[in-house]
Amino acid sequence: MTVGHEEGCRYLRELKVMTSFRPIPVIPNLEVALFQRLQAFEVEAKAAGAPREVLSAIAAARLDLRLADLRPWLGLPRGH
Repeated sequence: MTVGHEEGCRYLRELKVMTSFRPIPVIPNLEVALFQRLQAFEVEAKAAGAPREVLSAIAAARLDLRLADLRPWLGLPRGH
């Protein structure tokens, strides 16, 4: 069973809301919670038959989150 264009767009809109930058309160293990939510979201989208592009976008968001978690967020030295 495949979903139409509108259904695929719904998943992309939800992904954008989940990953958009906005001021949020400090939550312990926020990265872990978001990663788990993205995993569950991907399973939901697969079960609904979302297009490959949507599933790729969700997987890319998960990868970006993992990479961002590994990167040290130190300021760059002056004169870089």
